[in-house]
Amino acid sequence: MTRIGARFAVDADAAEAAAWLAQHKLGTIDEAAFQAWRNSDVAHAIAFARALAMWDSVDDTALAAAYASRPAHAEPIVSRRHFLQAASAVLAVGIVASATTATRAYAWSSASTNLGQNKHIRLPDGSAASLNTDSRLSWRFSDNERTLWIERGEVALDLRHGPDAVVHGEDRAVHLSEGRFNVRLRGEALDLLVESGRARVVAPPGPLVDARAGVSSVLVSEDASVVRRANAAQVDGITAWQNNEILFQDATLGSAVEEYNRFLSRKIVIVDRELASIPVGGRFVTTDPTAFLLAVSRGLNVRVSQSPTAYLLTR
Repeated sequence: MTRIGARFAVDADAAEAAAWLAQHKLGTIDEAAFQAWRNSDVAHAIAFARALAMWDSVDDTALAAAYASRPAHAEPIVSRRHFLQAASAVLAVGIVASATTATRAYAWSSASTNLGQNKHIRLPDGSAASLNTDSRLSWRFSDNERTLWIERGEVALDLRHGPDAVVHGEDRAVHLSEGRFNVRLRGEALDLLVESGRARVVAPPGPLVDARAGVSSVLVSEDASVVRRANAAQVDGITAWQNNEILFQDATLGSAVEEYNRFLSRKIVIVDRELASIPVGGRFVTTDPTAFLLAVSRGLNVRVSQSPTAYLLTR
């Protein structure tokens, strides 16, 4: 699916979710039809969770505060029920931008991290997930279902025994067994490291791709799924973020800066582009680029200066 096609699909899901939410809040919902729609596609469930999050943000406390501060002659403030009747069309536009939130009633939960932050969470079945910088993960678990959606960023999963976990990213999906995995969303592709366990994906338009531990890396893209062998050094580099570290091996300064900037609000900018091809290596902390910049300055004879918003690398 193209990005334009994907956007139309998301907008359609948002509009449908707003309509279902309006019916639910007004007591006119056909529960069986709603459940069939929600369960037919994980994107429907996430769209509804977002709609519900937007609704919950219009809470009774906010309405009460508005009543207290209004002039005595002001028009009455509508209830949440009437607000939804009037605003369901507006919700369809605004849902996509609203944050995903936990919604116990519809069995979806989510967690996210800011730039430079990571977070460790416990999943409902006792499995664990760690979120890298600027990442968002949503999930729904039941006795016979483990569904996870990586909306952005990178997640490490330590899955306990149970039904296969289906991990979605954009319009790609992989089935994971019990085991340890690292999953990174790269545009519309999923970059998966299998440390232990098994990953299965139907490679469009090809056959089933089966990656087993020992150790494999799988890139799941729109055109194909490619299984690669990952050595110990590569595994160390991929998983270093879980210890708040960043590891460069056989990297160029350009690729190293691009990777480091994932963690930094003040970005590193290579002003003289010929510097980008210089080889670099080393292990550094993700939370502070000082040691990296010092190594670049002293080891590569690169001048490091600061502007109000960036670190500048020049000859």
